[in-house]
Amino acid sequence: MDFVKRFTEAAPGQKQIALFWLGQAGFLIKTPSGRSIAIDPYFSDCVMHMFPEEGLGFKRLSPPPCAADDIRFDALLISHEHGDHFDQESIGPMMANGITKLYTNCTTGDLLRAKSFDMARVEILKKGETVALPDCTLLPVDCDHGELAPEALGFILDFGFLKLYYAGDTALTPQRLAVPLAMKPDVAILPINGAFGNLDGEQAARYAGMLGAKVCVPCHFWTFPLHRGDPQQIIEAIGGYAPECELKLLCQGEGVLLGE
Repeated sequence: MDFVKRFTEAAPGQKQIALFWLGQAGFLIKTPSGRSIAIDPYFSDCVMHMFPEEGLGFKRLSPPPCAADDIRFDALLISHEHGDHFDQESIGPMMANGITKLYTNCTTGDLLRAKSFDMARVEILKKGETVALPDCTLLPVDCDHGELAPEALGFILDFGFLKLYYAGDTALTPQRLAVPLAMKPDVAILPINGAFGNLDGEQAARYAGMLGAKVCVPCHFWTFPLHRGDPQQIIEAIGGYAPECELKLLCQGEGVLLGE
């Protein structure tokens, strides 16, 4: 079935959300009222265009499940400025509808201003300051992406019946991850590529256990040759580190209902 049709027809219950993996670190959420929240969608091949010196290292290995403007997002969350999270070739089409509101960190905000982007629908997030999104609250939290992106964010979305944690790009640095560790989210979306400072599959399994997450959704793998990532690592490790956690390993474009 066509991805846009599948998303459009998704009907989460009153205490459910539908979560779809767009590939790489991108996700799309449908709320009980039918609102849509996108997190770090990557639709283009801009990373290869940004780093031509890497040749095929950042070539996209699979096509996106839809075009950047096929679905209107009520909220668009961008965790940091790297091209596979802040898709500069797709930001125009994603925002062209005049309705989508964009939430991001200060560095991405500076890049948008430098491109003379209309900032009227852009909100710059600060770590620890909660903002209201359609059908949930958003808490931006710290993560450890090192010197590659010192202002990178993670996100905790609280729907009332479910807390979803999007770790963003991060290493397993507990002192930087104190807020999500204390909040004990129900669902943890974690990178597993083990490159560029990110968790690998074993570390992600360990972190899921530390979080006490009921569900873990791995991401950030198999999009570019240089990004690496072996989902078999987390498949083998999750039972030892997080025996109460259910692993949801999605294929690109696949969705899952989460909640009661």
